[in-house]
Amino acid sequence: MTRPILLQSASLFRNGKMETMDFLFTGETITNIESSISASKDMFTLSLKGKKLYPGFINSHDHLLASYLPKVGGTEKHLSWLSYDNLYKSSGVFAERQQIDPEILYYLGAYKNVFAGVTSVFDHIPHFVQNPFRGILPVKLISDYTLAHSVGNYSLDWGEGPALEYRMAEHANLPFVTHLAEGLDDDSKQSLRYLEKMDALGAHSVLVHCLPFGPKEADKIAEKGASVVWCPTSNLHIFGKTTNIKLFLERGVNVCLGTDSSPSGSSHLLEELRTAKSVYFGMYGDELPESTLFAMITENPRKAFRLGNPNALMPGLKSDFIVVNDEKNPSTLNVSNLHWKHIDLVVIDGYPIYGSVEFLSLFQEFGLGTEEFSIEGKNKLVAGSPKKLMKQVSDSVGYKKSLAFLPNF
Repeated sequence: MTRPILLQSASLFRNGKMETMDFLFTGETITNIESSISASKDMFTLSLKGKKLYPGFINSHDHLLASYLPKVGGTEKHLSWLSYDNLYKSSGVFAERQQIDPEILYYLGAYKNVFAGVTSVFDHIPHFVQNPFRGILPVKLISDYTLAHSVGNYSLDWGEGPALEYRMAEHANLPFVTHLAEGLDDDSKQSLRYLEKMDALGAHSVLVHCLPFGPKEADKIAEKGASVVWCPTSNLHIFGKTTNIKLFLERGVNVCLGTDSSPSGSSHLLEELRTAKSVYFGMYGDELPESTLFAMITENPRKAFRLGNPNALMPGLKSDFIVVNDEKNPSTLNVSNLHWKHIDLVVIDGYPIYGSVEFLSLFQEFGLGTEEFSIEGKNKLVAGSPKKLMKQVSDSVGYKKSLAFLPNF
């Protein structure tokens, strides 16, 4: 185990406001958070003055096996997810993606998330597909869940059916995750009723999309205590419209944010945050508060996926956090204007995974080898080798490939 790490004078979002605090962690665990912690000779100490320390962001919906570009479609709008899926599966992009080893695709998706400050991601896929990649990626996979692909006539055969999967979730205190109403057709409009008839709508339910729902459905979801995952970029790309998210927020539904998969979704979570802010203003003429957006990528997914205390920055919890240098007032919460260059440090389970070159000594403290590259004009370090990864992709497809969700290595 390395020495305790003391980060001094960081701005943390606590109790609804930014506060300047010292932050101490030892190994995988947060040890102490106080206004002032005395440094000792057995600690490794760094100053974060002028920088913000946030809980690691959580991407609540992705499909890492689909981490490939360019995007497909966007001009023709669809009524169901199946129509779009058929278009994608018949595309040259999908044919090219099939030449890439699944492990490489998973690593591409992992780095896509890490560079955007994501420390945990929900990869919506059956367990047997995801299992080989748990514990080896530079990002955490949320791995304890039950699931269905979707609810309706076009559902893929994932899991043991919503009724049984939901009962298993209740028994083991897990989330039950499913696409719901991913479309505008009659099947999508009836999907909440189908789910309720299966006794699979409740506090363990995590419902992704919910596109055509109105006040009646929002009231039912709120009554049952289910969570909703909003993916506006993907919704607009495929269907030309997105969820009436204000309905859910006004009813106190636990709303999370996800990128969805690369063929239709955003490049990364930071882009999704900007889109969510812009779309909300376009739909309602109101600003979506930064604190609401922040909750959608921190405490709300912790509730939805049953990851423990919604406040991730507490002594005794895992050291999963990020440091942000957004060049704004340290007393101002800001997530909707973040770009790659602003993510200064990503720490997962107490290990630095990615960060600015000024944190080289921290990587060295852990004995970690790093690769250096430039992103949006800022020099960064990363554990592992995304450059080598991109060379493997290029070798697989026979030409130099670039992906918009990663720097141009």
